[in-house]
Amino acid sequence: MAATRVKPQTTESGHSGRLLLRMDPALHAALAQRAEREGQSLNAYITGVLGDEIQGEREPADPGSRIAGRLVRAAVIADLVLVAVAAAIAITLLVVAWP
Repeated sequence: MAATRVKPQTTESGHSGRLLLRMDPALHAALAQRAEREGQSLNAYITGVLGDEIQGEREPADPGSRIAGRLVRAAVIADLVLVAVAAAIAITLLVVAWP
């Protein structure tokens, strides 16, 4: 029985939706582990990650990094407020001490 080759369907843009991608074996293994952890096929996982990235909806893989980002932002704001208060106190002391 001879194998028949199925021609992929193409969209208006001419893209079939099939992609041959070469990557580092370590990356391949890491992606396969993530996909397994998520309960998805490797193809579904990679497609989801790429789609979310293109749409700008991808959250950091580590939920702790999102919290860390918020903490850093809060620390920077607190630092700016502290510098503004210190500057106001310094200006007040200069005005009071001026002869």
